[in-house]
Amino acid sequence: MADLPSRTLDVLRQLRAAYPRTPFLALGQTIWWDEPMKASLLACLQQAGLGGAMVLGVHDTDYFAKALLGGASTTGFELVPHNDGSTRDLWSAAGEISRLFGAECVPARHDLLRHGVPLRRLAGRAESPGAFVDEVTEAWGWRGLVYTGSRDVLVRDIRLKNVGPALKQLLDYGFDGTLECLPEESRPAARQLAESLLARCREYCQSRPDATLTELYRYGYPILFELMLGHAPANVTVTATSELLEFSPARVGSPRWRLLDAFLRPGTRAAARRAYNTAVAGSEMYTLDQFGLGALPFDAVVPGVGRGTLRVTLRAVHIDARKPVRIRTEKPIESAEELAALLDRHFGPGVVVVGKAVTLVLMLAAEYMFVFNEEGSAYVCRTRRLNHLLREAGIVVPVHPLLRLRYATWDALGAVDTSFSLPDHMASAFGAPVVSAKRFAQGWRLALDGQKALMEKLKRTRKPRKLMTFLEASEGAQWAERLREYDEAARQLMDVSAVAEAVRARLRALHERCRQVRRELDTTQLLMGEHFRSTPLWTDDAIAARNDYGASIDRLIADRNALRADIAKHRRALMDLERGPMPVAARRAMRDIEDQAELARLRLVRGALMVTRGLVHAQHRPAAWWFPMADPSGRWFAATVASMDAYTEGLV
Repeated sequence: MADLPSRTLDVLRQLRAAYPRTPFLALGQTIWWDEPMKASLLACLQQAGLGGAMVLGVHDTDYFAKALLGGASTTGFELVPHNDGSTRDLWSAAGEISRLFGAECVPARHDLLRHGVPLRRLAGRAESPGAFVDEVTEAWGWRGLVYTGSRDVLVRDIRLKNVGPALKQLLDYGFDGTLECLPEESRPAARQLAESLLARCREYCQSRPDATLTELYRYGYPILFELMLGHAPANVTVTATSELLEFSPARVGSPRWRLLDAFLRPGTRAAARRAYNTAVAGSEMYTLDQFGLGALPFDAVVPGVGRGTLRVTLRAVHIDARKPVRIRTEKPIESAEELAALLDRHFGPGVVVVGKAVTLVLMLAAEYMFVFNEEGSAYVCRTRRLNHLLREAGIVVPVHPLLRLRYATWDALGAVDTSFSLPDHMASAFGAPVVSAKRFAQGWRLALDGQKALMEKLKRTRKPRKLMTFLEASEGAQWAERLREYDEAARQLMDVSAVAEAVRARLRALHERCRQVRRELDTTQLLMGEHFRSTPLWTDDAIAARNDYGASIDRLIADRNALRADIAKHRRALMDLERGPMPVAARRAMRDIEDQAELARLRLVRGALMVTRGLVHAQHRPAAWWFPMADPSGRWFAATVASMDAYTEGLV
């Protein structure tokens, strides 16, 4: 293995010197994503001779998935994509997977609109607008498994006899999609590895049907570590949050419960609550008052009850699970020890108390050095803010620094002698459907820059002709033909417009003449009325004058009616001209070509978004099994370890 970067070595040496007995903690909900990549830390520690133990934890006290789906699956589980339409609110962690180069990066509607895509117009012309939006905003190469029976089922409550078939479907999606990206000569070995992983999962599920998904993941964690390292991992313990955070009188004295204690002690609870509310303010997370009276930033997980927010009031402890629990107390609960004793008496063993997103890291960082991949855990900034505010209030919770691992996943491909068949959006970015690993490593950042420039140019290209001219230059001569058809249809409309303009000119003249006649008629009628009122004696001359007025009025009315008829005739002629078969067909042709151009814009913007965001995200958080599947030699993983940047992130 190549020498490690000096910064990474320095960081690891400092951590091992400062905290020689503190184990590293890798905590995640699934083994099928980036968590096993933390085997790279073990490789570094081993190579540098630094020692150190590592705890691999399955976060099984979190919800399996959250999704609002239109219908229920017959099996209770459904494999769904993530989009900005029907699955906008999807959250799946314990059952998610990405094929090689895939990522849960949704090309959101607002991003498409921002780059000039008339999404509403295009969706409105689709056979099913909803299905259209789902398709064009779908994250590429990612699927999530959801349980359709309930939104609040926990990972640890998922039984293998129920989830087994759906889990196979999940793995088939990721493995088969990855095989499609590999060259023909590499697929047999990759398929063999995929079949081996599937077989081990299948054997485990069949031999232990009543086991949970947690147990399967605990079984599979070391297997994936061994695949990455090339040997069985040493100094590794596999656990789950249901064990790490078991809340009992015997364990409540450990440092991980000091934060909970601060929220219960009379002298610190008000300040702790203020600190938490300030830390989460402005985020999508609730402040404590939104959970109810006496709420704590912790959930209780109780066998047979479920998970719910802990609330401690003067004379009761509440667990706001699906079926709320209220335990009356003779006096207020004022410490973690008292709370543990109460829950133990009421429920017996097996109760787990887990911090909400912001507090969980502080709990476990009291005893472990959390290991996060780049972009992992978006709540850490809020956690750091909470700890800062607690310390300002005089509440000191002991914490270790976090360790971040930043991978150069794609750059490391330069060490691999293979090639990849790229999906369409990536083939456009790289300029070829098949690229060597070395070319990918050398060119992926240039591809990102090119796609960013493409989006900016498309954002500025608004007019249809300019868009088609751009598409001709980027996509080929077919757009020259479409532009010719577009211009021909526009010429036909111009010819019709020239004839129509003559009719409009005649109509304008007729309208003006009609207005003149109307004014003359109004004047004559006014004069006739004045003559009638001013004539004291109706002589022959007076009668003759009145008759002349009447004749003039009759003539003007006849002229007006004739003009109105002529106007109606010209209007019909204009309508027939403008709505005739030829102009209707020409307008339809122009509209269809404009739609084709806008669909092409949509495809380009969507692809660029998936490249610029998806590749960066996957670079930082690659699925660990990609490495042995795409490169059985281990060189890709070794190069990734050798180029890994490790750095600490303080919680103070």
